[in-house]
Amino acid sequence: MSPLLEVTGLRTEIDTRQGKIRPVDGVTFSVEAGETLGVVGESGSGKTMTGMSIMRLLPPGGSIVAGSIRLDGQELTDLSEPEMRKLRGSRMAMIFQDPMTSLNPVRTIGSQLREAYRIHTGGSRAAATTRATDVLGLVGMPRPRERLDDYPHQLSGGMRQRVMIALGLMCDPGLLIADEPTTALDVSIQAQILTLIDDLKSQLSMGVLLVTHDMGVISEYADRVAVMYGGRMVEQAGVRELFAAPRHRYTEALLAAMPTLELDRRADLATIPGAPPKLLELPPQCRFAPRCAFAQDDCRQADPSLVESGPGHLHACFHPADESSSLLIGTERLRSRPKQEPGGSDTLVQLFDVHKKFGLRSLRPFGPKRAVHAVSGVTLSIGAGETIGIVGESGCGKTTIGRMLVGLERPTSGSVMFDGRDLAAQGRNVLRKRRRDLQMMFQDSAAALDPRMTVAALIEEPLVAQGVGTRRERRRTVSELLDAVGLPPEAAQRYAHEFSGGQRQRIAMARALALRPKVIVADEPVSALDVSVQAQILNLMRSLQDRYGQTYVVISHDLSLLKYLADRIGVMYLGRLVELGASEDVYGAPRHPYTAGLIKAIPAPESAKTDQARSVGLGGELPSAIDPPSGCHFRTRCPLATDRCAEEVPALAAADGLHAVACHHPLTTTELLTMAR
Repeated sequence: MSPLLEVTGLRTEIDTRQGKIRPVDGVTFSVEAGETLGVVGESGSGKTMTGMSIMRLLPPGGSIVAGSIRLDGQELTDLSEPEMRKLRGSRMAMIFQDPMTSLNPVRTIGSQLREAYRIHTGGSRAAATTRATDVLGLVGMPRPRERLDDYPHQLSGGMRQRVMIALGLMCDPGLLIADEPTTALDVSIQAQILTLIDDLKSQLSMGVLLVTHDMGVISEYADRVAVMYGGRMVEQAGVRELFAAPRHRYTEALLAAMPTLELDRRADLATIPGAPPKLLELPPQCRFAPRCAFAQDDCRQADPSLVESGPGHLHACFHPADESSSLLIGTERLRSRPKQEPGGSDTLVQLFDVHKKFGLRSLRPFGPKRAVHAVSGVTLSIGAGETIGIVGESGCGKTTIGRMLVGLERPTSGSVMFDGRDLAAQGRNVLRKRRRDLQMMFQDSAAALDPRMTVAALIEEPLVAQGVGTRRERRRTVSELLDAVGLPPEAAQRYAHEFSGGQRQRIAMARALALRPKVIVADEPVSALDVSVQAQILNLMRSLQDRYGQTYVVISHDLSLLKYLADRIGVMYLGRLVELGASEDVYGAPRHPYTAGLIKAIPAPESAKTDQARSVGLGGELPSAIDPPSGCHFRTRCPLATDRCAEEVPALAAADGLHAVACHHPLTTTELLTMAR
């Protein structure tokens, strides 16, 4: 039988002011019914444009210039636009990366679902409503009938992504293209969405094209993998074969750049130098050659074709990797960075019983006042030169803690102490001076950097605001910081929008370092970056800490990242700190069921999860912070909850001589040993 989707020699071109670029260049692959093909690569490798070419949804100036796309034996490149519109949403569907830009904000969920059904089937409104309710139930939406009257902004990120999946499934398509469907989601919601897609694939015998830059996601949810670079397919194989023995040097480098739970914290992450090609007037050579440490003369004279190195394993590399060279790369990454002992340094920052509430308008006139309980009774000490990670799902209070640490928010009650002084008790002018020692790196560097200011002006601005140095001294400082973060001197006169995401994050780092602060709060510093760029930023953060002695507070939902970067980790749930300990202890022996569930949700290439983590999962959505559950906030999702959990708030305290946990029924050492056997 022929494959469900068969793409052969696909070439796509886009007319730009600089000339024609070819984001998809001679791509060939197939997808069977009931199979998931993962397409992986850095930004600009052509992954998304391949999916858009299959859907015939190219940007202005884009066109398919060669090749074939066959869906169930039907050639799609020959179809007219009206004929393609009949196929989209009925026989093939696409889930886009950001549901908020794909869903109409002024229309209800129900109206958008009904529209998709009625356009393709001609059914009645009543039939469309029934179908919409059924499909929302199929994708695990709680109370699906009620959700039909909700607007997109009334739903959480995970729920909006479920609506996007429901839109794609309204007419039972045979092919589902999922373009980075979980990039902005927490690890627990990501696991739910990807498991949902995997289950639906089996139930409906769909073919799934999963586009992502996350190699962990690929390893856990794909059947086969296609690696793209520079618009070309450079390697294809089954998941196990590719992760066990990658052949192309680019694939090998991507895997080496991943922060995994087993990686020695003394090791630097492997990085890929340079940047992906611009895909404009490329010379006849291997496109990865300028960044490849193994490139030789033949790599610079011709572009290699895909060859078969084993059953179903194709690669396009003149000098492919083997086991010995992969081992060599791994040992080269070890360095002599000393291992820090958490809690061994002088205390620099302290939080004492900190609460933060945000008032809300009443739902009706003269109704009772409402408030979001963002942070509820957090007590925490941070040592000088320490890196502490704060992890948890969206809405748990991580970012609010960070903003209070740098004085951007004042606690409703409790105190935030820095160098022995309460930040909230100081006047505005005094606090402004104290902010020289407290800086924040925001999650979205593009939104945090003024687009009308040059990079030099952006880095210099904190110095000007604090009246530090003469103009000549400030310029010298800017040059030193650009060099420290690995940017060329000419970057000073350019604007933020002219740089890639990783380069913008370097600019944000330089700006945060301008005043030589003692504490830097980094809020999701690499969440939207490719794995290779992420590795560069993480290595940079550690090298700058060695050089300047900063204390880092790193906020993230990526547990693998914090396991590698942080000395200690605090786990937050709905405003409360539920577990706190050394990073190795928190991951090696999680005490709180919530922590164990987060670890279970991590997609890891080698399934490197503790037995304890596998024993407890996370289900459902985070409860509302406006009306949180009584007692232990996690009890509504906890498989170990008892009546005591509903009545009594557990205190954060050391249990069995191990790290601190706030749980009435902590996972004990005996349980861990039993499960390990």
